Amino acid sequence: MENFELEDAVKEVMDGILPKKSRKIYEAQYDTFVKWCCQRKLENVNEDVLLVFFAEKSKTLSSSTLWAHYSMLKTMLNVKRNIDVSKFYKLSAFLKRKSEGYKPKKSENQIDKFLLEAPDKDFLMIKVALIFDVAGACRGKELHELTISDVTDMDHALLVNVRNTKNNVDRNFIINNSNKNGIDLIEVCRKYMALRKPETTHSRFFVRYEKSQCTVQAIGKNTFGKIPQKVAEYLNLPNSTLYTGHCFRRTSASLLADSGASIDVLKRHGGWKSASVAEGYIENSINTKKIVADSIFGLGVGNSTESASAHQVCGSAVSASSASSTSSKNNIVQNIIDGANRLLNIVNCSNVNIHVNINTNNKDL
Repeated sequence: MENFELEDAVKEVMDGILPKKSRKIYEAQYDTFVKWCCQRKLENVNEDVLLVFFAEKSKTLSSSTLWAHYSMLKTMLNVKRNIDVSKFYKLSAFLKRKSEGYKPKKSENQIDKFLLEAPDKDFLMIKVALIFDVAGACRGKELHELTISDVTDMDHALLVNVRNTKNNVDRNFIINNSNKNGIDLIEVCRKYMALRKPETTHSRFFVRYEKSQCTVQAIGKNTFGKIPQKVAEYLNLPNSTLYTGHCFRRTSASLLADSGASIDVLKRHGGWKSASVAEGYIENSINTKKIVADSIFGLGVGNSTESASAHQVCGSAVSASSASSTSSKNNIVQNIIDGANRLLNIVNCSNVNIHVNINTNNKDL
């Protein structure tokens, strides 16, 4: 094989590393960086160049967006120029410093208020998008590509199929016919679905909504990214521009984690292949923190009625004992073992020593 043939083959393989669904976004980010370098007549790319580049970006972008751009640029520089950005420790330290104090926006407490108070004549489409977003932890692209055949009205519920996802993991979710706080979620969705014009030629589920009527025009992907901001503006929330298109997905995962859902349930709900994201939501959930507090302050297994799955706390070792003066030795030992099995589920940890001492000769047993 000639050298030029080998180079072409390597280029083809390396290009295949880029994710198909977001390839254009990666390439656009790389092009932005290249243009930035050209404007400053910078020929060589090193850590100092990237530090200045991201320092300028940090003036206008949030921490989460900086990390997203870093991830894309790291991949592109590796593919295009064989530069390993992961070894630029000063750059990663800078980005971590920018993350300090950053709290991603969620909208758990404001959802009901918006659904109840916002007038349908102006916000019906936004209400439906919000319901779908929170019920299914949907990305903006997933809502954009949702078709009418993906939504099935089963009388008592709506079944929504999400296909062609970012991680190539198809999933589905249910919108229940519950009347929570006076909000009939299904009827809100049905009202919007009934307004679809018969002459609509495409199959996209979400169409523009103006003056209490649907149009035939499909909603663009960028519109979904602005919906949380519009909701925040209606509710007069401070810093409404910080409510990005991802906040409803975070809200959905947080609500599910607070309910005591397991890591596996969270992974399936959000379509995550890795458990690390789901573990983060569980670790930060209020329900998990209450369980840890109960264990620390002596409530233990016997007084806890929470789901065992909610005890999956990364890096936390929780011990508990259950004893009764009228129980036999064997029952007490079995209770301790059962309690440990339920409470101890430690993942992604290192250098952990667990000592379990069971003294069956104790006269007090």
